[in-house]
This record gives sequence, structure tokens and C-alpha cells, in this order.
Amino acid sequence: MTATARIVLVRHGPSAYVHHTRSVDLAGVYAWRDAYDRTGIQPDSQPPHALIQLAEGAQHIIASDLPRAVESAKRLAPEREVVISALLRETMLDVPRWPTRMPAVAWEGLAHLVWGYRVLRGMDTTNEDRARAIATSEWLAGLVVDGSTAVVVTHGVYRRQLSLQLLARGWISVGRTGGYDNWSTWSFTPAHR
Repeated sequence: MTATARIVLVRHGPSAYVHHTRSVDLAGVYAWRDAYDRTGIQPDSQPPHALIQLAEGAQHIIASDLPRAVESAKRLAPEREVVISALLRETMLDVPRWPTRMPAVAWEGLAHLVWGYRVLRGMDTTNEDRARAIATSEWLAGLVVDGSTAVVVTHGVYRRQLSLQLLARGWISVGRTGGYDNWSTWSFTPAHR
């Protein structure tokens, strides 16, 4: 019996970055975003037991090169080699260019609101990000063509784009746990087994 290829897209654990409550302008939002991207995950955050077991049986452990994804992959499989790739980095959401000051969390909320609107209109990605998601889906599909399993630690917005490209390549969704939450998983297998 031939093993079925499987790609499991995991959203990283919760970031250790501490949101500031003070108001910031647009430049402050970009500084906040840069600091967030340099930060790993909360020291006490542990992946669900079922996800650890899945990673133990996977042939490939892969992560975005951002610290929160790398640290998450290492918590999933501490004794394993992790393949790290910038292809899996988060998609940068547009931030409204308002000449005002607000708490960073309000800016983040607005960016996600704009993103949600763009998702509804089918315009949620740039050509560059779409090309990156296509390249990533081709790479991952080629990696597991032998029937192996890849556990891929990435980010919420980019995972959505990557999942759309896997579906376009003929893969099917075989389960989701946790929606967009930290440590959530979206699993895919080829449509023709």
C-alpha cells in the first residue's frame, strides 16, 4: 500500500511580543511590525499533544524564517532538523495611511478589517505574494511526491494564500483544527491518490 502525501500547514505559536498601549503614528506601526517579526513565541506556549505526535511521524519539518515560526517548529520537533525558508514568511497587510495616532492594536485591527474586505472582493493578495504562494505550493508538492508528510509552520494570512494555491494544484483539504488560532492546522492531500 502506497502512503498518501500530506501537507499540514501550521500557524505558529503565540508571539512573545508585548503590545504597547501608547498611541503611535504610521511610522510607529512599521516599527512595531518590525519588532514583532524579530520576536519569538511565548516561553510557556506548547503545541497541542496531537500536533506534536503528527510532527513526530512527519518526514519533513519546515518553517518560515521568522523567529516565531522557527521557535514553533523547534517546539514541535525539538530533536529534528528544521528546514527554514523565507518563502513561508507572512504576507504584509496594508496599513491605512492615516495621519493620526492610535494604539498599535487598533492599527492592527484596521489592517485586518481592510484585509477581510479584500478577501470578500477577491483582491487580498498582490501579484508578488501570489507568485510566492505558487512557488511554495510547487516546492511542497514536489517534496512529498513520494507519499511523505510535511509539517509546515507558517503564518495566518500567508497560510490562506498557500492553501488556495494547493487547492488550485488539485490538492484537497482533509481537515482543519483551530481556524486561524495559534497552533491551528490545515491539512491537505492530493485529490488523486
